Amino acid sequence: MTRLASKFDVISHDPHPAALASQMVVLEVANAPAPQPSGTPTPGSIHAGTIVVMNANGEAIVADNDDASTDAPCMMFVAIDGDVDYDGAFVHKITCMAGGGELQVENYVAAAYTPGQMLTCGDAGTSTEGQWRAAAGGEQIYGVVGPEGLDTVNEVLDVIVPQGIAPAA
Repeated sequence: MTRLASKFDVISHDPHPAALASQMVVLEVANAPAPQPSGTPTPGSIHAGTIVVMNANGEAIVADNDDASTDAPCMMFVAIDGDVDYDGAFVHKITCMAGGGELQVENYVAAAYTPGQMLTCGDAGTSTEGQWRAAAGGEQIYGVVGPEGLDTVNEVLDVIVPQGIAPAA
Protein backbone atom coordinates (compact mmCIF):
# COMPACT_ATOMS: atom_id res chain seq x y z
CA MET A 1 0.00 0.00 0.00
CA THR A 2 1.48 3.33 -1.00
CA ARG A 3 0.79 6.70 0.55
CA LEU A 4 -2.52 8.22 -0.51
CA ALA A 5 -0.71 11.20 -2.03
CA SER A 6 1.95 9.08 -3.74
CA LYS A 7 2.59 9.62 -7.44
CA PHE A 8 4.66 6.43 -7.80
CA ASP A 9 3.34 4.10 -10.49
CA VAL A 10 4.41 1.05 -12.49
CA ILE A 11 3.78 1.61 -16.19
CA SER A 12 2.49 -1.19 -18.41
CA HIS A 13 2.34 -0.76 -22.16
CA ASP A 14 0.76 -3.94 -23.46
CA PRO A 15 -0.81 -7.13 -22.12
CA HIS A 16 1.90 -9.13 -23.90
CA PRO A 17 3.47 -11.67 -21.47
CA ALA A 18 6.91 -10.10 -21.93
CA ALA A 19 5.53 -6.82 -20.59
CA LEU A 20 4.42 -8.59 -17.41
CA ALA A 21 7.63 -10.54 -16.82
CA SER A 22 9.06 -8.53 -13.94
CA GLN A 23 9.82 -10.50 -10.81
CA MET A 24 8.41 -9.56 -7.45
CA VAL A 25 9.92 -10.52 -4.13
CA VAL A 26 8.94 -9.78 -0.53
CA LEU A 27 11.86 -8.78 1.70
CA GLU A 28 11.98 -8.11 5.41
CA VAL A 29 13.38 -4.68 6.28
CA ALA A 30 16.75 -4.69 8.08
CA ASN A 31 16.86 -2.84 11.41
CA ALA A 32 13.13 -2.14 11.32
CA PRO A 33 11.84 0.07 14.15
CA ALA A 34 10.00 -1.68 16.99
CA PRO A 35 6.34 -0.92 17.70
CA GLN A 36 5.57 1.90 20.11
CA PRO A 37 4.89 0.89 23.75
CA SER A 38 1.15 1.12 22.99
CA GLY A 39 1.58 -1.46 20.21
CA THR A 40 1.08 1.09 17.44
CA PRO A 41 3.28 0.28 14.44
CA THR A 42 6.26 2.58 13.97
CA PRO A 43 6.73 3.72 10.35
CA GLY A 44 10.01 2.86 8.68
CA SER A 45 11.85 4.94 6.10
CA ILE A 46 11.43 3.03 2.82
CA HIS A 47 8.96 4.74 0.46
CA ALA A 48 7.48 3.31 -2.74
CA GLY A 49 10.03 3.78 -5.52
CA THR A 50 13.07 3.57 -3.22
CA ILE A 51 16.05 1.60 -4.54
CA VAL A 52 17.00 -1.23 -2.17
CA VAL A 53 19.47 -4.12 -2.13
CA MET A 54 19.68 -7.24 0.03
CA ASN A 55 22.12 -7.54 2.90
CA ALA A 56 23.82 -10.84 3.81
CA ASN A 57 20.72 -11.84 5.82
CA GLY A 58 18.40 -11.42 2.82
CA GLU A 59 16.85 -8.25 4.27
CA ALA A 60 16.15 -5.02 2.39
CA ILE A 61 18.48 -2.08 2.97
CA VAL A 62 18.47 1.21 1.12
CA ALA A 63 20.89 1.04 -1.81
CA ASP A 64 24.06 3.08 -1.96
CA ASN A 65 25.90 3.99 -5.17
CA ASP A 66 29.15 3.01 -3.44
CA ASP A 67 28.28 -0.60 -4.27
CA ALA A 68 29.93 -0.13 -7.66
CA SER A 69 33.32 0.41 -6.09
CA THR A 70 32.98 -2.04 -3.20
CA ASP A 71 30.52 -4.80 -4.11
CA ALA A 72 29.83 -4.55 -7.86
CA PRO A 73 27.96 -6.04 -9.50
CA CYS A 74 24.86 -5.72 -7.30
CA MET A 75 21.27 -6.96 -7.63
CA MET A 76 18.92 -4.04 -7.06
CA PHE A 77 15.22 -3.92 -6.28
CA VAL A 78 12.64 -1.14 -6.37
CA ALA A 79 10.19 -0.99 -3.45
CA ILE A 80 6.65 -1.22 -4.79
CA ASP A 81 5.22 -0.69 -1.33
CA GLY A 82 7.35 0.56 1.52
CA ASP A 83 7.18 0.39 5.29
CA VAL A 84 6.19 4.01 5.95
CA ASP A 85 2.45 3.33 5.99
CA TYR A 86 -0.04 0.94 7.56
CA ASP A 87 0.61 -2.55 6.19
CA GLY A 88 4.35 -2.14 5.69
CA ALA A 89 4.89 -0.48 9.08
CA PHE A 90 2.95 -3.26 10.79
CA VAL A 91 5.03 -6.17 9.44
CA HIS A 92 8.14 -4.37 8.09
CA LYS A 93 8.12 -6.47 4.96
CA ILE A 94 8.14 -4.76 1.58
CA THR A 95 7.21 -5.94 -1.89
CA CYS A 96 10.00 -5.25 -4.37
CA MET A 97 10.37 -5.47 -8.14
CA ALA A 98 13.59 -6.99 -9.43
CA GLY A 99 13.72 -4.89 -12.56
CA GLY A 100 12.28 -5.41 -15.98
CA GLY A 101 9.85 -2.50 -15.95
CA GLU A 102 9.14 1.16 -16.51
CA LEU A 103 8.20 3.33 -13.54
CA GLN A 104 7.01 6.83 -12.80
CA VAL A 105 8.93 7.81 -9.65
CA GLU A 106 8.55 10.82 -7.43
CA ASN A 107 11.59 10.24 -5.24
CA TYR A 108 14.41 11.56 -7.41
CA VAL A 109 17.11 14.13 -6.76
CA ALA A 110 16.07 17.47 -8.30
CA ALA A 111 18.10 18.03 -11.48
CA ALA A 112 17.71 18.12 -15.25
CA TYR A 113 17.21 14.67 -16.81
CA THR A 114 17.24 13.57 -20.44
CA PRO A 115 15.94 10.31 -21.96
CA GLY A 116 18.62 7.62 -22.04
CA GLN A 117 20.61 9.11 -19.14
CA MET A 118 22.08 6.50 -16.77
CA LEU A 119 20.78 6.59 -13.18
CA THR A 120 22.06 5.50 -9.80
CA CYS A 121 20.87 6.41 -6.29
CA GLY A 122 21.72 8.88 -3.59
CA ASP A 123 24.22 7.97 -0.88
CA ALA A 124 23.04 5.95 2.13
CA GLY A 125 22.89 8.08 5.26
CA THR A 126 22.16 11.32 3.35
CA SER A 127 18.94 13.18 2.58
CA THR A 128 18.98 11.64 -0.95
CA GLU A 129 19.29 8.05 0.31
CA GLY A 130 17.71 5.58 -2.15
CA GLN A 131 16.49 8.34 -4.50
CA TRP A 132 17.13 8.21 -8.24
CA ARG A 133 19.85 10.52 -9.56
CA ALA A 134 22.26 10.83 -12.51
CA ALA A 135 25.14 8.33 -12.40
CA ALA A 136 28.78 9.37 -12.58
CA GLY A 137 31.68 7.22 -13.76
CA GLY A 138 32.37 4.24 -11.51
CA GLU A 139 28.95 4.26 -9.84
CA GLN A 140 26.40 1.47 -9.91
CA ILE A 141 23.79 1.79 -12.71
CA TYR A 142 20.26 1.11 -11.44
CA GLY A 143 18.19 2.47 -14.32
CA VAL A 144 17.87 4.69 -17.36
CA VAL A 145 15.69 7.77 -17.88
CA GLY A 146 12.76 6.61 -20.02
CA PRO A 147 11.35 8.24 -23.14
CA GLU A 148 9.05 10.55 -21.18
CA GLY A 149 12.00 12.01 -19.24
CA LEU A 150 11.19 14.36 -16.37
CA ASP A 151 7.59 15.54 -16.10
CA THR A 152 8.03 18.84 -14.26
CA VAL A 153 4.27 19.47 -14.09
CA ASN A 154 3.47 16.25 -12.21
CA GLU A 155 6.96 16.01 -10.68
CA VAL A 156 7.64 12.43 -11.74
CA LEU A 157 10.65 10.91 -13.50
CA ASP A 158 10.17 8.19 -16.13
CA VAL A 159 12.63 5.39 -15.28
CA ILE A 160 13.32 2.15 -17.11
CA VAL A 161 14.71 -0.46 -14.73
CA PRO A 162 16.70 -3.25 -16.40
CA GLN A 163 16.24 -6.78 -15.12
CA GLY A 164 19.30 -8.42 -13.65
CA ILE A 165 22.57 -7.36 -12.13
CA ALA A 166 23.36 -3.65 -12.13
CA PRO A 167 26.79 -2.95 -13.69
CA ALA A 168 29.18 -0.14 -12.85
CA ALA A 169 29.29 2.97 -15.02
